[in-house]
Amino acid sequence: MGLLGHFLKGPHPKTTLLLTRAGPVENPHHLLYSHPGLPLSREGKEALLALLPLLKAHPVAHVYSADSLAEREAARLLAEALGVGYTLLPELRERSWGAWEGRSFAEVEARFPQEVQAWLLDEAGFAPPGGESLRAAWERGKRAVRGLLEKHRGQAILVIGNCTVNRAALSLALPLPPEEGLRLEQDYARLSVVDFYGEEGVVKALNLDICPWSGG
Repeated sequence: MGLLGHFLKGPHPKTTLLLTRAGPVENPHHLLYSHPGLPLSREGKEALLALLPLLKAHPVAHVYSADSLAEREAARLLAEALGVGYTLLPELRERSWGAWEGRSFAEVEARFPQEVQAWLLDEAGFAPPGGESLRAAWERGKRAVRGLLEKHRGQAILVIGNCTVNRAALSLALPLPPEEGLRLEQDYARLSVVDFYGEEGVVKALNLDICPWSGG
């Protein structure tokens, strides 16, 4: 049943998903990272705390994040500022880069040329040596966020994610396959808002930003 069918059947309890991405992080050499990840930079802490006026417009019941360094720190900062609890979940981690972890894209291209060609041919299905495919991480993230929405039906929750998990969460409301995920920007310390009515989601806002920072 699509959204029209749900609305025609009458009002449904609204569950609000608030999404942000932990960062900027301390990554001057632009290395690939997942878990345990990299710490928040000073700018990252300031940018995340600047989201508080937007977050306080919603009755946030709980904060969730991955157990990686930046996400863990962001969850603590924002949960304490909002006066709510937070939970760290390994299921919300960024895609594992395996043997590519801690390397730059240039180094990966130089040391793994055949694997990079395979990646270009199958962006969603390819997994780096010892790592995780985009599709596997995407489905993991979707399952995790779907479970949180079911647990908090009728409430608002904040999920502090990353490139992959945030886009996967948005795909619960949008027809967005993993290989097209890069078409949807999810920058550091921005706020996206999705309202769910039953299983159907409505994207209310993308990448709201109070405190712009100059980054990439």
